[in-house]
Amino acid sequence: MNNKKYLPILLTIFISSCINTSLAPDVVNRSDAQKEQYVVFGTISDVTKVTIEGDREVGAAAGLAIGGVVGKNATDSEVESDIASVVGGLIGSKIGSEIGSSATKKDGVELLIETDKGRFVSIIQEVSDFVYTKGQRVRIVKRNGKSRVIPFE
Repeated sequence: MNNKKYLPILLTIFISSCINTSLAPDVVNRSDAQKEQYVVFGTISDVTKVTIEGDREVGAAAGLAIGGVVGKNATDSEVESDIASVVGGLIGSKIGSEIGSSATKKDGVELLIETDKGRFVSIIQEVSDFVYTKGQRVRIVKRNGKSRVIPFE
């Protein structure tokens, strides 16, 4: 079997695994640096541990490609090879999706915060070195529809 056809698939998986997808409050997107952000102050009312689901798309795409190639090479008959390629791709996509989700899921925290204006907001973010407790003062930093909660001391 020719191993060169697997190289693009492996490169895609490697490159996509290098992408920073952190949801931690102390990790800032490069495009947000030196840009104005909106800040709201508040007090934590409740803290709940959660699991942030992993990314299924990269695994599904890789599984689809690998399963399709394996299926294509399963038989010498052109018709059977095409059918095996489709079936292999579907099975590979499902398996890859589950592997991708498991490999990229993260521990998270849901923070219920009462803002200084009396409004309640809930923000989920990845667990970081910050420790959150009920009654703690925090700042909510908002930019481009995303918020991060940082202790305010």
